[in-house]
Amino acid sequence: MRTIPILLAAALLLSLSACKQERAGVAPPPPVTLTADAIGHYCGMSLADHPGPKGQILVKGQQRPIWLSSVRDTFAFTMLPEEPKEISAIYVTDVGKAKDPTAPDLTVWVEARKAWYVLGSRLRGGMGDAEPYPFAEESAARAFAAANGGTVQRFAEVHEDQILTPPAGPVAEGGH
Repeated sequence: MRTIPILLAAALLLSLSACKQERAGVAPPPPVTLTADAIGHYCGMSLADHPGPKGQILVKGQQRPIWLSSVRDTFAFTMLPEEPKEISAIYVTDVGKAKDPTAPDLTVWVEARKAWYVLGSRLRGGMGDAEPYPFAEESAARAFAAANGGTVQRFAEVHEDQILTPPAGPVAEGGH
């Protein structure tokens, strides 16, 4: 008689395990097309008003993405404890497909956790701060770093102090 409850429990555990594996293999939702009314989450300004790569975060249960004016802001969103953690996908613009990294094609997105980033380059982001420049291909990131300085890192290798701590050095006139 005890065999039936044990077998039932084992079957239930196997089916739950299969569900988890199926969910893990589910592709993330696709990136959303950037529209003229996209407003940056932190700055409250139109994304069109800022040069450089952008980010979008798709939060589970929300219809619209959270738009971010920079890749730095995209990283910050994932690091700040007060922001939602039920994230379906994170996308950043692929600078590797752009002729000018300060004006990337805002229709070309790469899943942020699969991208390669150049941190510490000479180029600044749309808000005038140090900016991680994202690339879908490692070779493009390494070529960019060779030409503009900086180091190549993966999403998981980027530490909070590289994003949330302002770089040391003189403050530009105007407090920026």
